[in-house]
Amino acid sequence: MYYPDSVVDEVRSRNDIVSVIGSYITLHKSSSNYVGLCPFHNEKTPSFNVNPARQIFHCFGCHKGGNVFTFVMEYENVCAVEMESADAKYKLGWCYDTGFGVVQSVETAFKLYKEAAEHFYRKLRSDEGRKGLEYLVGRALSAATMKSFGLGYSDGTLYDAVKGRYDDMLLKESGLFTFRETGGVRDKFFDRVMFPIFDQNGKVIAFGGRVMGDAKPKYLNSPESPIFDKSRNLYNLNRARRSRKGYFILCEGYMDVIALTQAGFDCAIATLGTALTEAQAKLISRYTNRVALTYDSDEAGQKAINRAIPMLHDVGVSAAVVDMRPFKDPDEFIKALGAEEYERRIANAKTSFAFEMQFIAAKYPNRADNPADRTAFAKEVANWMLRFRDRLERSNYIAAFCKTYGFDESEFREMVNEELQRAPAKRPAAEDSQTVPREHINADGVATQDFGRKRIEEENVMRSQNFLMTILASHPKARAVVRKYLAPEELAGSVYRDMARRCFEAPPEHVIDVAEAVSRYETVEEQELVTKMLASDEAERTEDIRRAVSDTLLKVLTRYADEEIARAKTAGDDEAVFRLTRKKAELRNLPMNLRREEF
Repeated sequence: MYYPDSVVDEVRSRNDIVSVIGSYITLHKSSSNYVGLCPFHNEKTPSFNVNPARQIFHCFGCHKGGNVFTFVMEYENVCAVEMESADAKYKLGWCYDTGFGVVQSVETAFKLYKEAAEHFYRKLRSDEGRKGLEYLVGRALSAATMKSFGLGYSDGTLYDAVKGRYDDMLLKESGLFTFRETGGVRDKFFDRVMFPIFDQNGKVIAFGGRVMGDAKPKYLNSPESPIFDKSRNLYNLNRARRSRKGYFILCEGYMDVIALTQAGFDCAIATLGTALTEAQAKLISRYTNRVALTYDSDEAGQKAINRAIPMLHDVGVSAAVVDMRPFKDPDEFIKALGAEEYERRIANAKTSFAFEMQFIAAKYPNRADNPADRTAFAKEVANWMLRFRDRLERSNYIAAFCKTYGFDESEFREMVNEELQRAPAKRPAAEDSQTVPREHINADGVATQDFGRKRIEEENVMRSQNFLMTILASHPKARAVVRKYLAPEELAGSVYRDMARRCFEAPPEHVIDVAEAVSRYETVEEQELVTKMLASDEAERTEDIRRAVSDTLLKVLTRYADEEIARAKTAGDDEAVFRLTRKKAELRNLPMNLRREEF
């Protein structure tokens, strides 16, 4: 079902943002706000700010922001949020449109998946599931382990068990069944051992199935659905996040995770049929800053490790690579050598740096005798060094590489610096926070001074517009004055223009509810921009509002006039250029005109 705005606003108003966010991270009072370490990026100095008066949060480091719903949805990494305060009148389940014109509650989808898991669980322990049970026993899994992971078996009778109690549109969208064009429905999983997949909160959101016969594919996973995004979930995270090991073991498959957990490694997780994604790396970083990579020892597994390491590094997670030779995967290793030896291998795991250098070096086996190979090896590593945002960190890795592989450090540093100059778009974010447009790059591949000036000008305009928005939202009298001199079209950016219209259309004495305003925008980018423009308390700290408004209006209107004049010149409209230039000159009277206004 859909929820009207009034219900959404009611639930939001009854869930205080400080209490909700404070249940996830540690917050400390700072003046009238609360601050803490941002859960969305790696930082040591708190830049995460929660404003109880406006019921919004904003990180001045990574720029994420929004209201209480935005936070929970981003933190929990789910497409459905259920929130309920102790005295809340409503329980809000965010809904989705199935695409067939029928809207179903996500809560109902969770109920269906829970019932499916229970059905498969019972079947494994029945006569129909005997071969599935024998297969799992043959893989050395105990009854307690099978129960703990909710393992089951599908004999193709799930649809018969649930039909009539759920809408067929929901069943079709769930990914559990195949609806034939000629009529008839069959279970998507048949004659398979079933592995329920839980989200980090312990709700069943999908399944993996291992076939018992020779059918293909051997492993079949649920398709993505409104409650399952395989790129944003990890197998067994619901249990591993409670581990006291202090690190995660990242595997490739279900059986590896289950075998490791049974052996006492309760921190094992796995990707869901895909290589590690950026969203999964961010999810890992919320619970630990150390990961032991135990991908398969084959070529594909080694390449997957190389893709995973930089993703983990970018979110502040250090990775080490476990050597499982001569065995292919953790399941085989544990069965052959046991948990104690595996623990020793983890303790002696290679650093990600050592692993990646060896991986690159293997491409140049003749580098010791072939100057061309040695040069190519150094250039590839120099390019690899560009991933490090922090100069000191990059410098330390340069020194370590040169010492290990016998390169002259000063010459190699010069090579790295040349790569930085040659590829400005690859420069670390700390040195160049945004990609330089092609027209602002000179023949040497270096950003021009013109680009630096333009970027500073744009930042100043945005800062002015942000301040103006806080005035429009929180000072009704000032809003009435600004409306006389500024049209929304004169602001830069569609979200700014739209927000200005909302403020101008508000009742005369109405203070804009910032948290409510955030809810009116659909995309994460829009919500973060609205939060950023309204998060500043500069307006509250400004003693002379009249002068501040005057200065800000002058900057915004001058920018708009300059852009209009430039467009008129490009079009060759001399009359428009003359008219706009005269109008721009009249802006000098703005401070004097504003003195007569009532603030």
